[in-house]
Amino acid sequence: MNLALIKEKITNCGLKFTHQRMVIFLALTKSESHPSAEQVYEEIKGSNPSISIATVYKTLDSFVQAGLLRKTIDQNGVMRFDSKLDAHSHLYCKTSHEIRDYENEKLEKLLQDFIESNDFDGYEIDEINVVFKGHKREKTIN
Repeated sequence: MNLALIKEKITNCGLKFTHQRMVIFLALTKSESHPSAEQVYEEIKGSNPSISIATVYKTLDSFVQAGLLRKTIDQNGVMRFDSKLDAHSHLYCKTSHEIRDYENEKLEKLLQDFIESNDFDGYEIDEINVVFKGHKREKTIN
């Protein structure tokens, strides 16, 4: 993701564009595994030593409030962050605690059709969170 697009995403949500926000958002969009605040901090602190862990937490929270990120809690109760906002599911490895996106149009359509054709006792469903839990298989070399 280029700098102009990051700046546009941040400012379109009503947030001021700062170096800290840019670096943190870039780290999240580059990650494939839905990092925790601590993982984001570890990723950026080498090249950005003036950014504190408190800044990372506050920035992630402001991104969630602005609708730029989603929060999810892993099996160990650790808060993780997802920069992908469109409909998708997740794969969770119980061994490594890695969370990855899983996209399947057929599954998303099935879920949407189910929601539209069922009553949820007065609830309006605006988000679905499907997590497939298991263990990541080792790749075999042929």
